[in-house]
Amino acid sequence: MSNNGNGRTSTPHHSRIRETPIAIVGMASLMPDAKALDQYWSNIMEKVNSIVDVPPSRWNVDEYYDADPSAPDKTYCKRGAFIPEIDFNPIEFGLPPNILDVTDSGQLLSLVVAKDVLEDAGIGEDSTYDRDRIGCVLGVGGGQKLSAALTARLQYPVIERILRSSGVPEAEIQT
Repeated sequence: MSNNGNGRTSTPHHSRIRETPIAIVGMASLMPDAKALDQYWSNIMEKVNSIVDVPPSRWNVDEYYDADPSAPDKTYCKRGAFIPEIDFNPIEFGLPPNILDVTDSGQLLSLVVAKDVLEDAGIGEDSTYDRDRIGCVLGVGGGQKLSAALTARLQYPVIERILRSSGVPEAEIQT
């Protein structure tokens, strides 16, 4: 026990860990060029460069690219690191397919990785483990605070296409 300066005592972190033991029994990941943890480590060991041209399946580079780094709402880069295509069956996770368009893709990918973690730990559909004593900790990288504003700005080319196809005059689209 230690005094934390406000007259109260607190239990040191290491003491609490001894009282509540944990075990890491499964791991999984989803990284650029690697659907699974073993492929990720293999890529590291083999010094695989996963930076590639933007795949056409991700977005049309011509709509977003401008060589001028100061061009608004454009990128001056045509390359990146992209996670592999993932087969996602919403029914497998108890999700109705009609909500996928309004569900953050990061949440859906987290479900896939969490399932892989449990499988890596030997915890499947038929396992007899006490599910109340099992948890998954997910680590997600990226600028989550900026994602809503960035996503909205990235939709400009899509919105422009929709407006044009709806007959909106070009002068109004540009305002």
